[in-house]
Amino acid sequence: MPDWIEIPDAAAGGTTGRVRIDRRPPEDGPGRTPLLVVGGMTQTLASWGGQLRGLSERREIVAYEARGQGSTALSLADCSLARQVDDFAALHDALGYAGPVDLCGFSFGGRLALAVAARRPELIRRLVVSGVALDRGIVGRLIVRGWIAALGTGDLEALARVTLADILGPAYLAKHEAMIESMVRASVDRNRYEGVLALMRATLDLPEGSPWATAALASDVRAASIPALCIGGALDRLAAPDDVAALAAELGGAVHILADVGHTVAIEAPVPWREHVLAFLDGADA
Repeated sequence: MPDWIEIPDAAAGGTTGRVRIDRRPPEDGPGRTPLLVVGGMTQTLASWGGQLRGLSERREIVAYEARGQGSTALSLADCSLARQVDDFAALHDALGYAGPVDLCGFSFGGRLALAVAARRPELIRRLVVSGVALDRGIVGRLIVRGWIAALGTGDLEALARVTLADILGPAYLAKHEAMIESMVRASVDRNRYEGVLALMRATLDLPEGSPWATAALASDVRAASIPALCIGGALDRLAAPDDVAALAAELGGAVHILADVGHTVAIEAPVPWREHVLAFLDGADA
């Protein structure tokens, strides 16, 4: 069940903040390496609802909402990837882990996961990133600029409506057309405009040559010899298949591209996505 865990909030002068988590013990007794998961920019704990039980069969799993996401209560003064890495390290300590964990991130959460593995490699055993490209390409950059413009209206609902066709594949949208209004409402209700705006400003428009750019982080992760898996959707316009494969090559890792799937691979193809993740994570445990 969702809960909160306290961590120091250096961005707020060292006061204490709260991170919203959903912590599940392994269902089949003593588990394998714990797995932490973090979602896309407007995703919350609810976005992992279809995955937590399956992922926790043999390992503890912790889904968490990062600074700026959902209901996590941390200062929005600094939502940079550098601050997010510090938050993850503090969360790792607060959860009581003595050694490295596995980390899985989607989209924004995938770039956050890369940053953690690059800057704090001692905390990560294996890394999974979904919906992340080595370079977004012109289509991806135009989509992101459209999101920023939509958010500039001051209306989170405008962003929620614009992003649906960008992140969900056509087959999923057609199958769930009757649920579109509830999807929009859930995105608005579970997020804060100020949090999403802070995340976008801090992480979507990094300057050229930034050490926090995806390519730079991937190079550092490879240098740290952390095994990595990249998963993408064949119809993803934000992280095109060739660019996901390029990221995997830069990481020296494995790649799976799921057919007829858009950006939100873990939601659109939950079973294949989970099977690939567990097979990869279990490889070094077996």
